[in-house]
Amino acid sequence: MAQALQVTFHGISRSEAVEQAISKALDSLSKFNRNLGPCHATITQEGHQTMGAFTVRVTLVASGKDLVVTRTNNDVMQAISEVFDTLTRSAIDAAEKRRNH
Repeated sequence: MAQALQVTFHGISRSEAVEQAISKALDSLSKFNRNLGPCHATITQEGHQTMGAFTVRVTLVASGKDLVVTRTNNDVMQAISEVFDTLTRSAIDAAEKRRNH
């Protein structure tokens, strides 16, 4: 499991539901890579607080490498899901490479 999770909000009020979704996704990711380090997620909403797309950017240290994934979507939960889908694929690919070498 990641040693530290930090979530930062820009242009949007802090949301416990968003923080929990990120924490849960990070826990799921740890099943694929047990060497996770610090994780920082930034949630930004463009435009006025109730309008505009959400950009989710996650920086994660995994197996000593910095992984950075950014996705934008009108639904913040969907953007979080897309980010962690990409991170999970990266973790699976890295694990396969380690097994094959």
